Amino acid sequence: MDRYHLRTADVQVSLRRTEAGKLVISYFGAPLAVADDAFAAPACEWPLAATDFDSRALWGNYSGEFAYHLRLPDGTLGWDLRTVDVRQEGNTLTARLADPRHPDIVLTLMLRLWEDGALTQDATLHNGSQGRVEILRALSAALPVRADAYHITTFRGGWAGENYLREQELLPGNTLSVGSTTGIKCAQEGTPGFIVSLGAPAQEERGCCILGALAWSGNYTLTFKHSTYGQLYLGLGHDFSHAPHVLAAGAEIALPTAVLVFSAHGKGDASRRLHRHLRKHVIPRGNETRRILLNSWEGVHFDVDEATLHAMMQKSAQLGVELFVLDDGWFGKRKDDTTSLGDWTPDAEKLPHGLPALAEHARQCGIDFGIWMEPEMVSPRSSLYEQNPALAIRLPGVQPREERHQLVLDLANPAVQPADMVSAVLQSAPGISYVKWDCNRKMSDTGSTHLSADMQGNLFFDYIRNYYDGMRRLRERHPGVTFQCCSAGGGRLDLGAAAFHEEFWLSDNTDAHDRLFMQWSAIHFLPANAIGCHVTASPNLYTGRETSLKFRFDVALMGRLGLELDPRAVSEDDAAEIRERIALAKELRPIVQLGELYRLVSPYEGPDCAVLYRHKNEALLLCYTTERAFTDQHTRIPLAGLNPAARYTIEELMPDATGTRCPLNGQTIGGDHLLHTGIPIHWNRPHQSGVIRLREC
Repeated sequence: MDRYHLRTADVQVSLRRTEAGKLVISYFGAPLAVADDAFAAPACEWPLAATDFDSRALWGNYSGEFAYHLRLPDGTLGWDLRTVDVRQEGNTLTARLADPRHPDIVLTLMLRLWEDGALTQDATLHNGSQGRVEILRALSAALPVRADAYHITTFRGGWAGENYLREQELLPGNTLSVGSTTGIKCAQEGTPGFIVSLGAPAQEERGCCILGALAWSGNYTLTFKHSTYGQLYLGLGHDFSHAPHVLAAGAEIALPTAVLVFSAHGKGDASRRLHRHLRKHVIPRGNETRRILLNSWEGVHFDVDEATLHAMMQKSAQLGVELFVLDDGWFGKRKDDTTSLGDWTPDAEKLPHGLPALAEHARQCGIDFGIWMEPEMVSPRSSLYEQNPALAIRLPGVQPREERHQLVLDLANPAVQPADMVSAVLQSAPGISYVKWDCNRKMSDTGSTHLSADMQGNLFFDYIRNYYDGMRRLRERHPGVTFQCCSAGGGRLDLGAAAFHEEFWLSDNTDAHDRLFMQWSAIHFLPANAIGCHVTASPNLYTGRETSLKFRFDVALMGRLGLELDPRAVSEDDAAEIRERIALAKELRPIVQLGELYRLVSPYEGPDCAVLYRHKNEALLLCYTTERAFTDQHTRIPLAGLNPAARYTIEELMPDATGTRCPLNGQTIGGDHLLHTGIPIHWNRPHQSGVIRLREC
């Protein structure tokens, strides 16, 4: 029996090859003193690539779980995978598996345990036979675990209310399945990620849990089955059940990467491990801070012209903004959302001197320049569509249905290259250093004029792969450009898109109150420098809620802070405060954007919210309240992440006219005492906030 271990100081993964040639996973958890103890009567054990064939065999819990299900060239469905070979180099294990009856159909799995404790699995299916293979199910990863109880945390929502955290216990015999089949902007229904608490619900800094995420922007499924025999079988991957995928003779398919993080020290530890992994290995320039920007959308919407934009740039620069982003309305005949997507040339009436002149004006103001584009979409009222309607996704003989007055381009067609459209604009105006890439609608009428009749189901998977390939080429051509991923807000908040965008737009809802809930959820997966958080006007455009400038700024400090308003409409008093708060944000951003995150108080559990970021020898506490009863104004925020052997000077930064919130402001206190007792906060108004710096001395 061959045995394999992947180990770090905090995680161990153990597998073995059985006498029958099955590669099984026996252990995923904290490292054992003797690694081989993982094989001593394992709590649960299952083939690493279980198929429908395996689910009908007498394995440990007989509950019918499987990760792969194919219709083979001979029409049969039983795929009995055996190990062909296994190679291990350090903490990377690569295995090839095949069915002896179909030796030319090979599944290659690569497991890698990274130094940060993240486990990734990549799977590639190669059809070397002379016939076609139909993929009915192919998960990127599937894992059996065993505990006394299982609590599942998912992050679900919709437009303007993305990523709302929900935790529930999964009882024996029950299955929980969540996902999306909208084709694109799939994360709007819910982020393709989860937390499984093993035993009691994991807390932020204690308890065992597995944090998982699928690096994929298309249809997905997350499944959790609590067997009546006690095991939990979790799986994540592209959802092929909605549209089976045909793999032609000689073709191969690379499935999305699955990321799994085990922690014996709570959800906060799992998030920090994932953040380190993403910063170092996934997100472009992940270990750099981001510029403070002003986006034009909520300020002027489609009403853009040279004079307006020049004035906005000048005012933005005076406020301390570093980047001006021109949102929708600059191209074609775009006076509203009914026209011109696909016609990516400046509106000569609005911008007679084009984009280069705007970029130059921004440079003269001392700031950078960026633009908004939605290159995967086309307006039926556009030159692009009128000249070639076959470029859009559509069903034969059916009038395509519009959503937001637009259709989706067919990225399965090699003639459709959205990245080339963006590249052409960037080449025409080299001064552009930022692109907000948007994607505002889901797929419908899902037919491709390019794909053959028997390959129509491939549209969903091929679309996303071609989107990624285009982004990869675009970044290679324009390495100095920052890309933001937007999809009607947070419709593409996933780790697949994270490989091609420095940051995400979390939600179109910019209400600071609502953002607390969405940002709290998002930071379970993404580091602060990857989340766009904007200060907008009050009352808020979407909710009508009024909040102070301080509260809006302090909430936006949780990520990459920016503005989204008309700077010309800001009063002199507000402009002076904005300048001060932007200067403070620049001073604090290394702590927030590059620091280690500690979630302290959840807005889902009461009226307050608090997070702490630690970087080098200082920490920053951001705390908030939404509303408290008059008789319940005093609280203590529990702290984590501080050095118990150090002493900290406490400084509350830029309080407003209501005064400081922290009675310890200006004092020096030991880290051990702060960790033991927390920090006192006194609230006396709804929607208040505090920014408190703790410096080692």
